[in-house]
Amino acid sequence: MSTMTFGTHEVRRAHVATMRLVATALESRPFDGPESDLVRMFAGLIGCAGCHGFEESLDFSDLLGVSSPWATIEEAIAEIGSLLANQAERIDAVNAGQLVAMFAEEPDREALEAAREIARGLGCDDTLIEMVLAVANESAATAKADLFRRFLSERIDVEAETIRQHMDRHDLASITRPPTIERYHRLIAEAPPGSLGAEMRRFYDDASFDIPGAPGVPLPVEFLGSHDVHHVLAAYDTSAQGEAYTAVFNAGNSSAGIGWLTVVLLQWHQGIKLGVFPEGHSHLDPAMVADAVLRGNQTSTDVYDAHWDWMALLSEPLDEVRASLGIPAGGQVVAGGHWGP
Repeated sequence: MSTMTFGTHEVRRAHVATMRLVATALESRPFDGPESDLVRMFAGLIGCAGCHGFEESLDFSDLLGVSSPWATIEEAIAEIGSLLANQAERIDAVNAGQLVAMFAEEPDREALEAAREIARGLGCDDTLIEMVLAVANESAATAKADLFRRFLSERIDVEAETIRQHMDRHDLASITRPPTIERYHRLIAEAPPGSLGAEMRRFYDDASFDIPGAPGVPLPVEFLGSHDVHHVLAAYDTSAQGEAYTAVFNAGNSSAGIGWLTVVLLQWHQGIKLGVFPEGHSHLDPAMVADAVLRGNQTSTDVYDAHWDWMALLSEPLDEVRASLGIPAGGQVVAGGHWGP
């Protein structure tokens, strides 16, 4: 979703149009309810003159009314395609639509089907949407495993077959080699006051989490340690909502983040267990979701990149690390605030 903040007026209009089509299931139902509220929130934020330096606000009002702005769905998808200059922009628009489909508190098959149709109409790969639709079915054990394996493989740059073997043995944590665990634990223990690592110590204490790499922690340090760092950098707590907002931040920051967002919204928002932690239902605030996407989008470093050396920053002052990465102010946790649920 990298073009949402920095894209042209045309690209932003395409995002809003795509999101509306998903919220209305291709105009087959009214434009109201939580998913429509999310679309309106995004439209307001990405069109705000004060937020983005435009001389005047962008007007998306024709896309936000009760009546459909298009005579046919074919016309709608054609208009969206005409506003997007390349494949990356088309994928971003589809991802924005998928976010709307995932915002419902229960799996919204009609919205997901709409996102799939738009993806196909724009010539985009709809594999991820297909996998989410499969998970929404009752007989979805294989789809759940496939989705989690695919996400973890992409996230830490480990072959999917290796991930599968470790999942079959229920020992995903052993993907991390002992020297990496030793390095992480040493950096956390020795981090000076005011540093990112010192805040991580407080994070683990507040949340009553064992440090990744400790016995019994079920995921690799390469994933779970960096994920915990994302919480602190973006200032989202460890509640179910905080998990979702952190994942939304990741999706805004990196195109690869859409995989983790999908896992989190299914598991901690819609209550469908995919990974190694207990599932749960959580209510999400449309304003917080939209703000998390924009904050992630405005962050100048891809903190989701598997090759980004986040451990090298643990000894650095937290404020300086956030500034160097371009992370905007915001989130849930203020300085000195509690990181637990």
